[in-house]
Amino acid sequence: MIVKMKKIILVMQSKDISVALESLRGLGLLHVEHENLPASEDITKIKEERERAIEAIAILPDVENQKSLKSPGGGIACEILDLLDEKETLIEKLHRIKHEITAWEEWGDFDPEIIEGMENNGVLIKLCKVTPQEKKNIPEGVILEELFKKGNIIYCAAISKKEIALPFETLTLPEMSIEKMLIEEKRYESRIDEIEKIFLEIGVYKKALLQYEKYLSSVIEFNEVREGAGRFERLSYIKGYCPVDRAGVIEKAASEEKWGMLVNDPDENDAPPTLVRNPKWVKIIKPMFDIIGTIPGYGEVDISLHFLIFFSIFFGMLIGDAGYGLTYFLIALIAQKKFKDIKDKSIFFLTYVLASFAIIWGLLTGAFFGSHAWLKPMMPYFTDNTNVQAFCFLIGAVQLSMAHIWKILRKFPSLKVLSDIGWICVLWAAYFLAKSLILNFEFPGFGKWIFMAGSGLIILFTNPVKNVFAGIGAGLGDFLLKLVNSFADIVSYIRLFAVGLAGVAIANAFNQIAAGIGADSILNGLLSGFVLFSGHTLNLSLGILSILVHGVRLNVLEFSGHMDMEWSGVEYSPFKVK
Repeated sequence: MIVKMKKIILVMQSKDISVALESLRGLGLLHVEHENLPASEDITKIKEERERAIEAIAILPDVENQKSLKSPGGGIACEILDLLDEKETLIEKLHRIKHEITAWEEWGDFDPEIIEGMENNGVLIKLCKVTPQEKKNIPEGVILEELFKKGNIIYCAAISKKEIALPFETLTLPEMSIEKMLIEEKRYESRIDEIEKIFLEIGVYKKALLQYEKYLSSVIEFNEVREGAGRFERLSYIKGYCPVDRAGVIEKAASEEKWGMLVNDPDENDAPPTLVRNPKWVKIIKPMFDIIGTIPGYGEVDISLHFLIFFSIFFGMLIGDAGYGLTYFLIALIAQKKFKDIKDKSIFFLTYVLASFAIIWGLLTGAFFGSHAWLKPMMPYFTDNTNVQAFCFLIGAVQLSMAHIWKILRKFPSLKVLSDIGWICVLWAAYFLAKSLILNFEFPGFGKWIFMAGSGLIILFTNPVKNVFAGIGAGLGDFLLKLVNSFADIVSYIRLFAVGLAGVAIANAFNQIAAGIGADSILNGLLSGFVLFSGHTLNLSLGILSILVHGVRLNVLEFSGHMDMEWSGVEYSPFKVK
């Protein structure tokens, strides 16, 4: 559930604000909302230093036997970045000189300075590539000395006593001889290797730099809170939000520190942060919200439990295979043992739940690694594609109806709840229509009455105002805009069937390929094993992708759209020691 917040304003003397902020940071409860632009020259400088530290951390390799720094990490971060700049410059020079070597090595080794020096002695030499036809058009006063020939191209030197325009292109001489180029190439490569070794040596300070970056982030936050504080004459004030059950801790601290304090409930013009608290068994869905980056607004609804239930069902149907579900379960089990030091194990338990649903659906349909020969379906009803599609439509109608039931509970006792009852009726009429049009089920006779009743409720009670005609107009507009979408949203749940069927079909295809190769010899056996392993591994990866695309979409778009959720929340992030 979303925890209620209290809006708190703390007042103190401006001269004491730094001390007050240290105490406030120690409490770690107030989500600060800046009253002024939190900017200063010091903050800008510290942010630049933090960016340098982040860049330096990204460069360093991971090595064992980490060491601590005896001095602040700013110096070593600058050293690392200077080395990186030098390395990038050397790489650019290396690419350029390699290109030069490739372009000139066929000419043999010569010194460009000698050729350029001949000009002082009255002899001009230009290197060029010409065709036999171009060789016939040599201007008077030019001697064309052929050096060698490749195919139809003649590599030669044009010699003259003065500058004469040539009817073909001449080459710009390189800056140095091939011998010097090769020396420079080796020098560049040697220095790049040396820099890489230095990075490896400095890598023992990577953890220390990470700590330094966190320290700088903490300093930046402290300074931003101080600069963002409101000011009135010799007083400063800090505004923020605190969970209602923890406001008493700040009140006690304010009394002890002699701060002025004002506590109110947030009003409609405020933007409190969102803090979601759930039982441990519901909190396992949080990693999925972190992946998709969604936070409900403070005034919205926490759908964690609902999301967990339906997302698990979607996972089971989209994967659709007991063997794959068992594989995901074992992978999570192995990963949990390997990364046993991770404090938050929600992602592992979430995977166990999701994999279990895939196993259950696979057992119901008799699918095991794409084959229906190894398992007898526990529910033959779901082996018929038409029944599965009808079940998908039913899930859609149930989930979207729950969205409107949630809205009814929030709007009650307003007459607007009748419009949501109307939308529930329309959704079920759309469910019957989808079965009729797509699956050739008979449209029930009461379906049209459900649709008509729902339409009337929507038109009359979407915006019940004193001006009846204005209310009806608003309701009619809302009805016409959302009617087609309601039918499309129901139909979109068929993706659970389509993607699940495709996954099983792909798995079965790889099984058939492997069976065709056979195992009558060691080579064929190895090849069959490779096909099965690579094919099912690919399909397992595609299964995860389908979950992120389709399973998340049905909850975040279709369901949330019917709930009018905007996911506009800002996560509760209190000012605290990090």
